Amino acid sequence: MSAATSGDRPAKTAPVPGEPSSGSASVGADILEEATRRLVAVAGGPEARLVLAEIVTATLHAFTQTASVRDPLPDTSPRSAEESLAVLAGLDHLRSSLAAVEATWQVIAERRIREDDEQRDVPTAEQGRGAAHEIALARRRAPASGAFSLAAARRLVTKLPGALELLREGRITEPKATALASALAHTNAATCAVIDREIVADPDSLHGIGERRLRAELARTVQRLEPDASRDRAERAARARHVTMTPLDDGMARVSAVLRGIDAAGVMKALQRGAESRRAAGARDAVRALEADLLVDAVLRATPPTSSPAEVDGRSTARRRKGSRRSSRLDVGIIITDTALLGRGDDTECAQLEGYGAIPAHIVTDTLRGSPPGRQRGSEPAHPDAELSAFYRRLYTSPRTGELIAMESRARAFPDGLARMIRWRDVTCRTPWCNAVVRQIDHAEPYRRGGPTSYDNGQGLCVRCNLLKEAGDWVLTRVTDTSGRGAQASDTTARSVSRACAPGW
Repeated sequence: MSAATSGDRPAKTAPVPGEPSSGSASVGADILEEATRRLVAVAGGPEARLVLAEIVTATLHAFTQTASVRDPLPDTSPRSAEESLAVLAGLDHLRSSLAAVEATWQVIAERRIREDDEQRDVPTAEQGRGAAHEIALARRRAPASGAFSLAAARRLVTKLPGALELLREGRITEPKATALASALAHTNAATCAVIDREIVADPDSLHGIGERRLRAELARTVQRLEPDASRDRAERAARARHVTMTPLDDGMARVSAVLRGIDAAGVMKALQRGAESRRAAGARDAVRALEADLLVDAVLRATPPTSSPAEVDGRSTARRRKGSRRSSRLDVGIIITDTALLGRGDDTECAQLEGYGAIPAHIVTDTLRGSPPGRQRGSEPAHPDAELSAFYRRLYTSPRTGELIAMESRARAFPDGLARMIRWRDVTCRTPWCNAVVRQIDHAEPYRRGGPTSYDNGQGLCVRCNLLKEAGDWVLTRVTDTSGRGAQASDTTARSVSRACAPGW
């Protein structure tokens, strides 16, 4: 019987999926020589060649001086477990070094963009205003996260040079450097200098510590060094409280709230107690699921936030006398095909839920019937939302293209109905790489240049992108797609080009 059918382990020479072939090892030196030759032949200015040399040096250092494994890559046996671990450790080391190079060049790019704006006679107050936006596009990042990244890079380069050098040497990881820079966002330069010196003096103190623990330690240090600014920091942080929603798979979503710590602890304690009470009363759902249900009930069946205290007290008294609960009325936008709505199709179709995005159509129809996913049979009434009247606006779409019917207006401002259709269509900001929720509706082709107020020329943007869309040398072009699957919007600058696919792509 041959070795291939005997069940024995294959010979060492047999190819292994995902690994280089045996012949590639024999020409490894030639491959390196060829790569080096091509690198040396790259044309560019002195600074361009300098950054390439820095990257090559960092690569060599990462794989020959790897600190997180016993043996670096050159000292391991071919096709051994040690070799694979050395590769992973070297890549992590290199990732840290490249993060330091990237942080340095983000600051350089910001300075050069500001200088370019100055040469173009841009008003002083507007110079460099769109730098974070352009840098984010070049890095293929969302503008908001790009702005945070640029701020962290600026802090590392200007206030934490010692930590930046440790990052360059691969002695701290990129997530740790990011946590360090963001935790010191509102501290003064003197405090940053003290913390930077402490880290450089004992870099091993960061070894094995998680980002959460690092933030806690930094908070204690900042509190010790800047006690007088503590109240200002607390006030600034409290003003930044907010709630966000992130769509997840299979029709689920994550609602996150940034609250005052005391309020958050109280909310979690109340949800835990309420869930345990329901479990004791016979509920069969998990405690965490019941906590989620209690949160939904508290929000959807709460007194409207626009009510005055007197109105709240009056209605609460009336409800207690009548023994009834107030009914909330929601207006939820859903884009769905008629076949899916009437249950004539299969489960392959998706609907579009306002503020969420694509969701399996059967989840919408099941919820409308009072049987949402995850409901335990017999654990609750047949219609759990009987006290909640929801009004669903439905628009029919083509199953093939997913495009809505076109609408337009002669006014400059988008009418409410048209604006809402655009929000339903776009879901998230149309700026390339941006994932923020649509907050404002704008003309892709500016109105002052003859752009119509229409469904086709409208685009949903977040507040940041709408405010910065004309900062810098920007050109926005809508590219029509002839495949019937939608359209493309191309966002272009004089220094970079990015494309964003329209919904339905």
